[in-house]
Amino acid sequence: MTEARHQRRLAVMRVEVLAECALPRADRADVSLTAQWAAFICLTDDLIDEHGLGAVPGELERFTAGLRQALVGEGPALRAANPHAAALAGLWERTAETMSDRWRERFRQDYGDFLDVTEQEVALRRDGVRLPLAHYLRLRRRTITLQPMLNVLERTRHAPLVEHPLVDDRLRELQEAAADIAGWANDLASAVGDAAAGHDNLVTVLAREAGCTTAVAVERVTAMIERRRAGFDATAQALRTASGLPDGDAAAVPRYVDLVEAYKSAALHWLAATGRFVPPPADPGPAPERP
Repeated sequence: MTEARHQRRLAVMRVEVLAECALPRADRADVSLTAQWAAFICLTDDLIDEHGLGAVPGELERFTAGLRQALVGEGPALRAANPHAAALAGLWERTAETMSDRWRERFRQDYGDFLDVTEQEVALRRDGVRLPLAHYLRLRRRTITLQPMLNVLERTRHAPLVEHPLVDDRLRELQEAAADIAGWANDLASAVGDAAAGHDNLVTVLAREAGCTTAVAVERVTAMIERRRAGFDATAQALRTASGLPDGDAAAVPRYVDLVEAYKSAALHWLAATGRFVPPPADPGPAPERP
């Protein structure tokens, strides 16, 4: 992708809409940092999905090696050869500088898991493997990149994750529900493009497994999203009214729940209101010579 094509793609995506909805009362610096993370994640995803990175065994792993090294401050040669790794290193330095060692460890684990599952997904695609629905849903929960973005929002919304045995399981349930909602809605929005590219998508996987038409599969995915949203709301309410926590954690849990809810809602609004999956304008090429 050329730099000009990146800019045209970003103009269509309008990631600032996502960031502004997720941080309605934040200052411009925090909104801008969040939007830059969203842009990086989307452009990297497009590089893999739309441009065939990984069609050759080992190709994707060489690319992701630079991304992994960018988060530990090593591998300058890899980053120099990989503009995406250089961009990630810059984002990481600006985001992590004020965060705790525990946050940095969690982010590296979550982003590393995303890279692991992306490599797995591309290998399955390359080998022509068609996943059953249950396996696809587990994979999709991890490929949506929600957890790294929630980590970023801990920094930009100033609402750290509470880690306490009384709420750990429910907070994980909340995060997983948000990932499912965002991932399934994403698949609805990208169904046409994914089908054209021959990529599996929740709509096509469900249609294949249920033996139904695409239109029926779309209706069923829509109903799945609504049920998952109801479950999300119930978990959020249980967390907001949790008892037995130390005073500081008791106040922090609702703030973190608000963070997850805001990002989930922002992602749904962004998909509905912008051109995330609209093809970018074609490269106009060089201007014609004047006679």
